Amino acid sequence: MLLGRIPAMLLPLFLAAAAAFHAPHPPPSWSVSRTARIVATSAPGPEVETKSTPEVKPPANRAQMLAQASAAVRRAREAGLNRVTLRLFLPRDGELVPPDESWQGGVMQLFAVASPLVRDLLRALSVEIAGVPPALTEQRLDESGVDGESVWMAQSSQPEDDAVGFVQPSAEVIKTVTSISETAGTRPVLLVNPQWKERDDPLDALSRKGGFLGTVGSFLGGKAATEAELARLGFVDVYSLAEYRCRGSLIRLQLVYPYGWTAFYREGVTDEEWKPLIVGVSERPSYQDVEAALKENNVPFRLTEFDSIV
Repeated sequence: MLLGRIPAMLLPLFLAAAAAFHAPHPPPSWSVSRTARIVATSAPGPEVETKSTPEVKPPANRAQMLAQASAAVRRAREAGLNRVTLRLFLPRDGELVPPDESWQGGVMQLFAVASPLVRDLLRALSVEIAGVPPALTEQRLDESGVDGESVWMAQSSQPEDDAVGFVQPSAEVIKTVTSISETAGTRPVLLVNPQWKERDDPLDALSRKGGFLGTVGSFLGGKAATEAELARLGFVDVYSLAEYRCRGSLIRLQLVYPYGWTAFYREGVTDEEWKPLIVGVSERPSYQDVEAALKENNVPFRLTEFDSIV
């Protein structure tokens, strides 16, 4: 059921109607070693053995992506992490496509596709947790109606199984994110495809400076203040997809909690197999990391994906 636009300050009432809130668990640490491939810690739990780790593969379709994302959220919750961020690709013409400038309709076209994804992700999580379909409601957060932001509420038969998912949240709704996160207890709160960039730009660097320059950088759109607040609330990246080209090969980056980042590559338009290049690292591989790995693996340089090997 799609609700009308309601002031953001009223959003916590959706959660207050449920039973008593639970105190959030402190987030455990986790890391992944490049050499050992997989090292995950959930203090004071043991390390995850490489041999027991399922193979990470890029999703081929919407259903696979949602299954991977919901599984990552579930594993994070088992580790005590209930504030999670996900960056999903969007289905278009039968394929999964990055939410980038290739979408000519801008943020509203992205929103029209992203909102059903978040709805179905919450439905999958709630069914996994409670075993019965949840009641799902959506509220638009953009009072202007052109910013492409909303929040989905999944209410299950048991209040502790409720979940909240923000669709394309911007820095302007961080106060709402904070309000809900601080009252949701151990119930999961998801940020899906946030509008701030995953990688830094000059304004982000400026916003991290102290004093007047930092204030100016934040005012102009730098995300330092937003990141600081999300860190305080305990948000952790648990699933992310990204794509670009390097040395003529198509690169797919994939983060899956708790297995870290994996970089895959495909050579040219005739290559339909994603091959792992960098596996199980804690930090997102940089362009330079990927370029070096391609050279180390003797992947030929191509001018474009359509060209023969140079």
